[in-house]
Amino acid sequence: MSNELRTADRALQTLQAFSPKRQTMTVGGLAEVLGVHKSTASRLVATLLRRGFLERDGGGDAVRLGPELGRLGLLVAGGGVDLVASARESIQELANRTGETVNIAVLDSTDQEPVIIAQADGPHIVGIGQWNGRRNPAHCTAVGKVLLACTDGDVGAPLKGYTERTVTDSDVLRAQLEGVRRDGHAIVVGEYEEGLHAVAAPIYDAEGCRAALSVSGPSYRMPPERLPELAALCREAAADVSARLGGA
Repeated sequence: MSNELRTADRALQTLQAFSPKRQTMTVGGLAEVLGVHKSTASRLVATLLRRGFLERDGGGDAVRLGPELGRLGLLVAGGGVDLVASARESIQELANRTGETVNIAVLDSTDQEPVIIAQADGPHIVGIGQWNGRRNPAHCTAVGKVLLACTDGDVGAPLKGYTERTVTDSDVLRAQLEGVRRDGHAIVVGEYEEGLHAVAAPIYDAEGCRAALSVSGPSYRMPPERLPELAALCREAAADVSARLGGA
């Protein structure tokens, strides 16, 4: 194998080293997994960072999968229409209007988990952090409930409890999903993490539900009484993105 092919192969192995249980890694950790010198892993990471296939996890040395992978995945799954590019203006405007973090997630059909593929941040210093590439449980997140409701996804069993508010009864969850279909949005209050609230609405293309758009933030800025207002803004932004994608 030539040096060029060997380098390309190692770059692909670097990306494949990430998993739902290993969403962030340091250069040293990648070097160990790949069985290469740390300097080699550092060069691979630097190249993948420049191309957007990896991104920094906060201010430390760890990296995670980057937005370019989400963009390419959407091209495969969605017939070539770039959802992230189509939604970028709308989600940033929504983040500015609400002051909170806005995400777009798609459902991984293999494990029924939503995957965050785009994010826009509000002006506050305290936010939910950078979630691009992150996988979250579907049954206790707003984006997950929207995607399950719109795609008739299997709620699965058993349902893991993350907080005292997490719905772990599949029949109760199914009733909630009926409500999501009826109302056009999902509202989640501290189900995935204490003090974290979120609303979400579906994004459609010509073939049906393509993704979910959410607004998330801490409970002291997003108290329950504010959530219906945010859900309405979320539906408005999701409808704007849907129109760009040719959805109803």
